[in-house]
Amino acid sequence: MDNETRMQKIGRSIDKHAYTIMVIPAIVLALVVSIWPSLQTILYSFQQYKLLVKTRKFIGFDNYKRLFTSSSIKETTANTAFFSLVSVAVAVLLALFTAAKLVKDYPGKGFFRAMFLVPWVTPPIAASFMWKILYNENFSPINSLLLKLGWIKTPINFLGDTTLFCGFLSVPLIMITIVNIWSIFPFLMVMFIAALQTVPSDLYEAAAIDGAGPIKRFWLISVPIIRPMVSISVLLEFVWQFNGFNVSYLVTSGGPLEHTKLLAVEVYNQAWKMFDYGYSSTVSCFMLLLISIPAIIYIRSTVKSSMVKPEGK
Repeated sequence: MDNETRMQKIGRSIDKHAYTIMVIPAIVLALVVSIWPSLQTILYSFQQYKLLVKTRKFIGFDNYKRLFTSSSIKETTANTAFFSLVSVAVAVLLALFTAAKLVKDYPGKGFFRAMFLVPWVTPPIAASFMWKILYNENFSPINSLLLKLGWIKTPINFLGDTTLFCGFLSVPLIMITIVNIWSIFPFLMVMFIAALQTVPSDLYEAAAIDGAGPIKRFWLISVPIIRPMVSISVLLEFVWQFNGFNVSYLVTSGGPLEHTKLLAVEVYNQAWKMFDYGYSSTVSCFMLLLISIPAIIYIRSTVKSSMVKPEGK
């Protein structure tokens, strides 16, 4: 009887704390994979930590002084901002347009949806190799077409032109941004298709009866309903692209003359080429600080909107 009572108590205790017990593995995983490495990175940013030097020592804000006095950090930050902002903005517009077309019923809809997913599922190394061929100054089919059309007289050096516009913008930076747009818009398209499928068809029919055209129906009915999905998708995609590494490193390796170097590439170069983990951690913390700004703004606006009470209550 005592054993049965004890087992019942244990069972009730487990039932009472079931949610906590199920969350513990996720908390442990987050601590091991994310939180602890992040704390280590912050700690390293205040140290002189080089792989080829046996001892580590605390140097305060010296790494941050080095960062903000660096002659290249401004261009690298501007490159990253342009790369991420333009990539996401153009990809969102392209994904919205494509999703609005692919959500309709017509023969071969599944095939076209699958074709638009090809950039998303293509391995980055394969995609980068393909785009390097397309952008090659001597063998580029793009240059061949433009020359045949008479639009250019000499081949364009897509990945080697060092001319700067606005102090940081270059042709290679624009080219890798185009590659990035091509690779990320399918994810946004899938998210928007899923959101558009939740819009009640009755609303479209009522708007059509009132005389609203397709464009007006889309902007006045579809967009407000899918706005939450668009907002979170844009935020996530911006965070991912701000931390983007593959396109810049695989296509141009940050060149020419570091005109396409992004902050993530700088982190990699400092850590795995210069073996300066302290300064690499400092650049990582700088990236974390910058990317936290839009995330905080989004969270605050979401919390405020959820706390707004309907009129009359």
